[in-house]
Amino acid sequence: MIGVISMKNRGSFLEHSIEIKVEGFDRQKLLTECTQRGIIIKDIRSVSEIETIITLMEWDYEQFQRIAKNKYKITILKEYGYKPLIRKTFNKKSTIIGLLLFALILFYQSTFVSEIQILGYRSYTEAEIRDALRDAGLYEGCSKSVDLEEVKLHIYKELDNIAWIGVRYMGNLAEVTIAEGTITPKPVDKSKPSHIVAKKEGYVERTIAREGMIAAEPGTYVKPGDILISGIVPVTSTAYGTSAAEMTERYVHASGEVYAKVPYRLFCYQEKYKYIKSPTGNYIYGLRFELGDLKFNTAKEYYKYSNSTYMEKEILKIIRPIPFTLGLVRVEEVEVSKKQKSKDELQKEANRLARNIIAEKVPQNAQILNKSLKFSPRENIIGVNIMLETLEEIGEKKEIYIGNTTD
Repeated sequence: MIGVISMKNRGSFLEHSIEIKVEGFDRQKLLTECTQRGIIIKDIRSVSEIETIITLMEWDYEQFQRIAKNKYKITILKEYGYKPLIRKTFNKKSTIIGLLLFALILFYQSTFVSEIQILGYRSYTEAEIRDALRDAGLYEGCSKSVDLEEVKLHIYKELDNIAWIGVRYMGNLAEVTIAEGTITPKPVDKSKPSHIVAKKEGYVERTIAREGMIAAEPGTYVKPGDILISGIVPVTSTAYGTSAAEMTERYVHASGEVYAKVPYRLFCYQEKYKYIKSPTGNYIYGLRFELGDLKFNTAKEYYKYSNSTYMEKEILKIIRPIPFTLGLVRVEEVEVSKKQKSKDELQKEANRLARNIIAEKVPQNAQILNKSLKFSPRENIIGVNIMLETLEEIGEKKEIYIGNTTD
């Protein structure tokens, strides 16, 4: 016998219903009485002459037992609905712990930067910008608690020609937008009169004037702004009735190159002693763990060496779902001794320092005519005075404003 008797509010079975097996005789009479008393029953299945399986809502089960009394054997087979599912889930400690751990991982993951996207750069490479961001504390795997204003200030200081930088978070993505400025001076319009003036100090060596009048002869010492090739050219008047010595002038757009000897006085320091590290044979291995902002290094926790060298090999690094880094560490004990550098070593180091400073301070197209190094020994350091003389083009154009010829 299969059927549904007096079924109402079918949706309530989704909350909590039970499937039971009823064993006994005259079961149809029991079902009829339940229907008369408003007990909703569904899915009635006769298994045998004395067994019937039915489904009813959980809150009707107690009343069903009172109607059945002791005439029938009743067995609960299954429970259905979201209420028993929730109760069953939270009755298992391992399930609760798993859910809490999953929620914790999702929350913890949201506090870190998993990806950095860089937009708008032109003259810099993406690698250069990423290195600058890393120095400022913003990198893939870092905490989102990093101060973005400090990051911006660092980029302005680290990278030249940055007009604007914006940093914002979009979930776990950090979007960095850069707008580069321009350091190229606005050229003087060729249709306008102009001088060629000195952009730095030096001694004029050679002048090639294609248009205009030479104003600074070879050997002349000039300062920034001094006129090298004048755009004001005197003209002898040939008008009838004027004196032969009477002069007029015309304005031209000066052009040409002016080469000058430019002196540089640079200074740097170097160590007077070199330090020698000699291994003692004692060492310790360890592991470095980094989970988000949590960092732990077993080797650093347990070594007791006063002087040591540190080496690390990265074994594993992941960003998602949570930033995690694992590295193998070796800390080796060393004895440190110092020895005064020889004259050759001092000279070699001084030349290296000089090359670095020259690359930073002197234009790439400048020709170095003379270079000298002078050492100034002090207690633990040696000062290095670097004297340079270069040959370089020092002219730049400056517009002439009519009525103001003092330029």
